[in-house]
Amino acid sequence: MTKSKTMTQPSFGQQIKSTVFNEFSWIWGGTIALFILCSFVAPGVVRPAAISSMLPFAAILAITAVGMTIVIQQRGLDMSLPGMMTIAGLLFAQIGFSTGSTLLAVPLTLAIALGIGIVNGLLVAKLNITPIVTTLATNAILMGAVRAVSGGSPMSAPAELAEFSHSKLFGVPMTLILALLFIIVISIVTKRTIPGRRFVAVGANPAAATAAGIPILRYQVATYAIASLCFAVAGMLFTGFIGSASQTAGVDYLLPAIAAVVVGGTPFNGGRGSVIASGVAALFMTQLGQMVLALGAGTSVQLLVQALAIIIAVAVRHIPEYLGRQ
Repeated sequence: MTKSKTMTQPSFGQQIKSTVFNEFSWIWGGTIALFILCSFVAPGVVRPAAISSMLPFAAILAITAVGMTIVIQQRGLDMSLPGMMTIAGLLFAQIGFSTGSTLLAVPLTLAIALGIGIVNGLLVAKLNITPIVTTLATNAILMGAVRAVSGGSPMSAPAELAEFSHSKLFGVPMTLILALLFIIVISIVTKRTIPGRRFVAVGANPAAATAAGIPILRYQVATYAIASLCFAVAGMLFTGFIGSASQTAGVDYLLPAIAAVVVGGTPFNGGRGSVIASGVAALFMTQLGQMVLALGAGTSVQLLVQALAIIIAVAVRHIPEYLGRQ
């Protein structure tokens, strides 16, 4: 009996893997270390005013990262993020000014985003078109629609949207509160509910999920629909925050959103994932960008730093596997 218990005891490496160095928890320590580093090399970016200015952009990135995370958990990649963010901001502004009601503009914009996401999901899940090809084509269509809607000129954001995007609740930016709501709700649904467990099962092994009687089409389509809603909300918030709906609002969010998911630890082989880790990684990536800017680096260096962060994140992910073999 004693021998059996001893044989089932996890090794020291396995214990470390399950606590400190698992694929999702390391980003917390990395983010804390980044802020400590910033206090030495670029102290201006950790001042309260600088952090307060950075948080809304981190929150918007976190919302896009949540949408991208659940798509990657289904072994996909949604490249329509730039078009969806941009068209959502433009549609909200257009509908808001045309009807004079932002309360009407919100559900209409989200309904359009939902429809686009469902189409993406059906093309991927029903017709078996590669996710990257499908969403790249969708993004091209959306960017064309952006030019048609805008006429080539940016549109001013409705005053109500701008006011909401800049508002705070008990000193906390509303954009950050919304991001936390997205993260908490989706995390609870995917981790604590039966549909959430089925969602994870579909992403991990679609064939096995089908054999178990899970309607995988429903989950795969819903994934792209929810992702489009996340991108649309991020687009509207970004439009309100900068005060105008431009033709390129979402272009700069595609790589950082994917980077946040990868840095957060979600693998591309489906199933496993953490929207909480992706949200923290969004904060990490935004603060990293602020530090690089404060050091006087240009856009090209920022892109190189983002790429380096992805490489390091992938390398760190293999540390638990190495320790587990020791």
